Amino acid sequence: MGILLRWCQFIKERFNPLANTITIAAFFSANAAIAYMYYPSEFQRNNIAILTGFLLVWLIFFHMRLFDDIKDFEIDKLVNKERPLPRGLLNTTEYGFGILLCIITEIILACSLGWKILFSYILVLAFTLIMRLEFFIGDWLRPKMELYAVTHTLSASLTGLLIYSMSAGYAIFELPKVLFFLTLCNWFVFNVYEFGRKTFGVEEEREGVDSYSRRLKPVGAFLLLSSNMMLAFIIFFLSIKYISVTHILIKSQGINLLQILIGSITLTVAFFGIKYSFKPEKFFAQLYRNVVSLYLVLFYLTIPVITFIFFR
Repeated sequence: MGILLRWCQFIKERFNPLANTITIAAFFSANAAIAYMYYPSEFQRNNIAILTGFLLVWLIFFHMRLFDDIKDFEIDKLVNKERPLPRGLLNTTEYGFGILLCIITEIILACSLGWKILFSYILVLAFTLIMRLEFFIGDWLRPKMELYAVTHTLSASLTGLLIYSMSAGYAIFELPKVLFFLTLCNWFVFNVYEFGRKTFGVEEEREGVDSYSRRLKPVGAFLLLSSNMMLAFIIFFLSIKYISVTHILIKSQGINLLQILIGSITLTVAFFGIKYSFKPEKFFAQLYRNVVSLYLVLFYLTIPVITFIFFR
C-alpha cells in the first residue's frame, strides 16, 4: 500500500472521518453560538473565516488523536496489537512526519486568521504538547486513571476558548471572565464522554486493560460520570442566565427550552447509566456507551439550534 492509502486506513480505524467530523462540528457550532450570544455585533460572518476556523479545530482534535496513539504505542504493542501502529501500518518516522505536517498546517491556518487568533492557538498547541509529554509526570500520572483523564480533557476548555476567540476576533486574554467559567462546561462534557467510553460490562473487561468499571465498579463509574453531567448542566445554565441578563438578546423561551432539552438529555443518560449499574452486562454496557456518545453530540447541537431560533 502507498503511504497515502496507509494514512487513509489509519484515519478510518483511529479517527472515523464521519463520526468525528459530526462531533467536532457540533462542538464548534455550540461554542461559536455562545460567542454569538455574547458578541452579536463582532461575530465573524465571513464564511471563509468560519470554515478555516473549523478546519483548524478539526486538525487540533486530529493531532491529539495522533499524540494519544504514539503515547500508547508501547502499551498497545502488548494489549492492542491489532491497532495500526503496533501492527506496522505506519512506522514511527512516517507517523512523526504526519504529526509535523498537521501542526504546520494548523499554524498556517491560524496565521491566516490574524495575530490574535494565532496567539490563542499557540496557547492551545502548547497545552497539547505538554499533554503529549504527560505533564512531565507520566510515570506518576498514568496509574491514576481518573486524574489522567481530567487533566487531558481540559484541552476541550482551551479549544472552546479558541473558538470564542476566532468567532469574535479577540485574543483569549481579551475574553470576559464569564466565558472562561462557561468553557468549563466543555471540560465536564468531555469528561462524561471519556468516562463513558471506558466503562464496560463484566464479560467485556480484558486482562491488563484498565477501565473505570474495573477500578470503581459499575456503580462507581456511573456516579463519576453523572457528577460531571450535573456540573456541566449547572455551569452552562448559570453562565447562560448571567449572560442573558447582561449581554445577549435571546428570548426567555429559548433559555427555558434549552434547559428542558439538555436536562432531558442528561436524564436519559442517567436512566441508562442506572440500568447498567444494576445489570452490568455487555448489552447494557454497550447501550450505555452509545447513549453517552449521543449525549456529547446532542448537548452541543441543541445550543446553536435553539440560539438561532430564539435570538431576537
